[in-house]
Amino acid sequence: MTALEVRAVTFVHGAGRARTTALAPTELTLEAGQSLAVIGRSGAGKSTLAEIVLGLKRPAAGTVRVQGEPWNDATRGPRRARRCLVQGIPQDAAASFVPSRAVGSQIADALRRLGVADGSDAAVRVRRAAEIAHLDPSLLARRPGELSGGQAQRAAIARAVAAEPAVIVADEPTSALDAATADAVASAVLALAPSLGTALLIVTHDAALAARCDAILEILPAMELA
Repeated sequence: MTALEVRAVTFVHGAGRARTTALAPTELTLEAGQSLAVIGRSGAGKSTLAEIVLGLKRPAAGTVRVQGEPWNDATRGPRRARRCLVQGIPQDAAASFVPSRAVGSQIADALRRLGVADGSDAAVRVRRAAEIAHLDPSLLARRPGELSGGQAQRAAIARAVAAEPAVIVADEPTSALDAATADAVASAVLALAPSLGTALLIVTHDAALAARCDAILEILPAMELA
């Protein structure tokens, strides 16, 4: 089943003479259970593409479909009801959590906001997601600042997994980690596609990580395509 389709998607900054293309027309198809690495030089638009797929930015042109249904051009109501279908794993995982609260509670709160689980069901989902992310469940009671970089990244993986999404977007998930931790986290992220049937879009500068994905998409800066 096709989980994600991106067709002729572009993004621009500014208007008039100040208008610049941040993402040249981009196409991709990602099947359930497949991993795709998005590579390219800084400024090519890799993170912009990730934000568009996550619904954080609206493309200037083109379409995005998730499980065959319009995503970015949907009205606010329908997309809000379906936002659990696409989840993200950020580069700076610790900063993506509220500093003063336990990460487990925050993951449960995220599930409640998405409308996919509450109460005891949310607690079960959080614990199961931690196990999938290879995060010791006892660490769910800790605040972000009490976790190592690798543990915080695994907590972010658990948060994404708990929503049971069709698509997970990981933006440079290993760039802030040391080599050994990065390799372990990369393995945890890559295992999500075959084990859960989730489509996995990974933005990365890491050639070794990209080579472990099922496919690679290189994005070129818009000026090189003019």
